[in-house]
Amino acid sequence: MVPHGTSYRQFNAEIGDSPRETGFLRDLSSAYREAYASAFAIVGNRADADDVMQEVCIVLWQKYEDFEQGTDFRKWACSIAFHVARAYVRRQRRRSSGLSDLALARIEQIRTGGAELFDLRREVLRECVGKLSARDQQFLQDCYGSSQSQAAFARSQKKSVETIYTRLKRIRHKLITCVNRTLGKEGESD
Repeated sequence: MVPHGTSYRQFNAEIGDSPRETGFLRDLSSAYREAYASAFAIVGNRADADDVMQEVCIVLWQKYEDFEQGTDFRKWACSIAFHVARAYVRRQRRRSSGLSDLALARIEQIRTGGAELFDLRREVLRECVGKLSARDQQFLQDCYGSSQSQAAFARSQKKSVETIYTRLKRIRHKLITCVNRTLGKEGESD
């Protein structure tokens, strides 16, 4: 993740161990995937997205003092990634034909809307898991909380794999129903 034209030593000298740098690295690591997805949605391939993200990291670091703590760093980083990616595509378009700015803006709007819906569904899913019986919650924790396979988990419980899968399927169905019902109710109140 060292920016082009910058040596690793120069990059490390610029980003050290102060509280500012520690905060920046923490915020960047939590937002990197979504910022990358934002860039990728615009440029359309990994090599270009990697190039864009190097530039994005530099811009984020340079403007980190302007970031208002307590606001959503992820949205800020995605916005910067979008603008850097769009500028990158413009530069590339000069060399060949490409998508218009309006098309790029629509792509980002779709990606952002999808990410927000995913975040909402994840939040509702957490609530729905909390509504499960303690026994079902513990079962999910036991199944998904370890690195062992479902088959190994079934053996450790002295149950068949089919029994484990059937119970998981039933719990998943409860969760899907709860999420859909909750989102349906929220949609009706808007």
